[in-house]
Amino acid sequence: MSKVLLLNYENQPLRICSWKRALVLILKGKAQCAQAIKNIEDFITINNTSIPRVIRLNYQVAVPYSELPFNRENIFIRDEYTCQYCGKKFKYEELTLDHVYPKSRLGPDIWENIVTCCKECNQYKADKTPKEAGMKLLRRPCRPKEYFEFEMKKYSFSDRKYWEQWAS
Repeated sequence: MSKVLLLNYENQPLRICSWKRALVLILKGKAQCAQAIKNIEDFITINNTSIPRVIRLNYQVAVPYSELPFNRENIFIRDEYTCQYCGKKFKYEELTLDHVYPKSRLGPDIWENIVTCCKECNQYKADKTPKEAGMKLLRRPCRPKEYFEFEMKKYSFSDRKYWEQWAS
């Protein structure tokens, strides 16, 4: 793992940053080790330098509200790279996006109308609604609510498990 969880002064998660950014913040005196870090597992070792996996800013910063960008990759992450019709997991290259209410019928490009879909299911559904095609969605598409929780999905299970103790 080469990423570090950055907390504000009140121990609220701000973002996940690179180890280089974390080291710069520590060396400039803008951040320090989070208080509960005590074990060797709580550090990343890069070129014989130990960097904490969680750092806390020395001053208060408001937790920024970030609108999650609406793009292909974020939709795949939201849907966990799983076709929302057949339920199979796929690689990025094997997936497409599907308009639940078809674009040919002026279905909008919004979080609530687009799902991850495999090529086979997308061809079968074509320009019909799921009901017309006799298909069911695994779950209703929606806009992700919590930006930080969504960002956490991009990292490995072990990293997320470690950071969850700080983010709650």
